[in-house]
Amino acid sequence: MDDIRTSLYQKTGGFMKGICHPNSDYASLTGAGLSWVRRDTPYPFDENGNLSESYLRFRDETRAYAENGLRSVIVSPYPRSFLAHGIDPRTSEGLDKVREVCAFLAKDYRELGVCWQATNEMFVVHFRMPLTIPESVEFLVASLQGLRAGDPDGIIGHNTVSLEDGWDDRCRDIDRRTECDYFGFDLYNGTWSDGGTDTYIDRIHELYELCGKPIVLMEFGFASRGGNAHADRREAYEYLGNLGFRGLDDLAARAGEFVQTLPPALKHTADNCAREDLIPALIGMMPHLTKLWYSEMVFPHTEEGQAQFYAELLPKLLADPYLAGAILYCWQDSRTCFTCGASDCPCETAWGITRCDGTKKPAYDTIRGIFTK
Repeated sequence: MDDIRTSLYQKTGGFMKGICHPNSDYASLTGAGLSWVRRDTPYPFDENGNLSESYLRFRDETRAYAENGLRSVIVSPYPRSFLAHGIDPRTSEGLDKVREVCAFLAKDYRELGVCWQATNEMFVVHFRMPLTIPESVEFLVASLQGLRAGDPDGIIGHNTVSLEDGWDDRCRDIDRRTECDYFGFDLYNGTWSDGGTDTYIDRIHELYELCGKPIVLMEFGFASRGGNAHADRREAYEYLGNLGFRGLDDLAARAGEFVQTLPPALKHTADNCAREDLIPALIGMMPHLTKLWYSEMVFPHTEEGQAQFYAELLPKLLADPYLAGAILYCWQDSRTCFTCGASDCPCETAWGITRCDGTKKPAYDTIRGIFTK
């Protein structure tokens, strides 16, 4: 059987072994067998139309990574970045500007051999807000079209790939209207959702059947902190009951009251998402509010469990004939959760393979042993 990754490998140099949110410890990054880093680019222009200091700094950092043997996966700006600069991607004029900005970005990075991921997970409210689902599809298409125009020979794709809630049909529509080298996806089975390591392989094959393109696992990992809720989700119902709500139906009926109980970061999401996204967004906040995972435990959410997860999964990923890259999430733990702002929330604080102080977790050595064979 011909290797369906051949054309992509001519651009990437082979299987992409990468990690999200790196620091500048180049020796430790490459020492783990990593050759790609994944980061979000700032919006390139300031209020005067000049290149912003944050963008220039990011570009310099990207060049420094390249000089130290680390190519970059760059995520193009989210809808909120355009809105913050007076561009409304819900309009045709705004979408033209999205194409223009993305074309500039791709052209500006051509010499550095980056891989572009057009925006991020448009099926997630936090990333697409305030856009509706149809608006987010148009935003993604415009981003992909702009990136391709800016670098006709570049590595371009996206990670808004799913088989759920009608996204399979949307993915086919996006593919017909764009020119992608790969389809990416994110998966957190074992933490955010149910499933052992074999479910990753199942999903890769399902997505290849959907798109017929090389697949890149753009985000995956295992949190080394947090307990698991009971299967009947009693902890969520207890949380709601303590606030005077009689279950999820009552929450939906009195959503405005519930929003007022949220911590500031989550309230901001609730206040700014599309109205049809509000109830799903509120229900999706339960792990943050109860500080628990609502998935079946396969490995314990400890540092040792995290290492076990990678030890079992990585060899399976490297052996898969349709997978062209695996980008771990992430390099270092965070002191606070970027979604809810709490320091005691497991949801976005303990995904790193290094700790907040920079010391290495057991997973680091596990990954190094597999990626450097």
